[in-house]
Amino acid sequence: MIKQDKRSKRTRAWLLDTLLELIETKEYSEISVTELTERSDIARQTFYRNYNTIDDILLFKMDEIRDEYMADVQKYLEIKHDPNWDFEVRQMINLWQQNEALFRALQKAGLIFQALDKFTEIFSLLHMRVQNLQELDEKHKYLVYYLSGGVYMVFNKWFLNGMDLPIDLLTDLFKKAAENVNRIAREYMESR
Repeated sequence: MIKQDKRSKRTRAWLLDTLLELIETKEYSEISVTELTERSDIARQTFYRNYNTIDDILLFKMDEIRDEYMADVQKYLEIKHDPNWDFEVRQMINLWQQNEALFRALQKAGLIFQALDKFTEIFSLLHMRVQNLQELDEKHKYLVYYLSGGVYMVFNKWFLNGMDLPIDLLTDLFKKAAENVNRIAREYMESR
């Protein structure tokens, strides 16, 4: 079982690396499973054992990034009880920087909107934790959508501008947005 997991992980890494290389040289819509598997030196059936479509390669990696982020933040929050958002924001920015090629590929593939769903999942979990909620009611959902939509748009703009905004300014912007959402949530909870 462990050998199979290592083999699958290696196969997924090869396919992702090859796909990212291909995206740099041609239109995403022109990339075929055949070309991808031949350039990766992987059999087509191996591709289909791991993915249903080429899109799944990028989306699977995005899920891994989200899971890595949440694991790091959860570990940090276990020892820190009153978040000031510095760690959480810096972790998110670092992950985007480290995975710049993936996010650029998602943009070229027309899949970047999927990142918004991932932000919404992340911010829903963080918001529930910070506000001590078991689930989000409608008003809290709107707050999460507001924050995740803003973060999504800022990251897109940051990428389009070549990540020229200094990280400290970007961190400060996100922290202030998160603090604002927390303030609104507290006011809402007190008015109930």
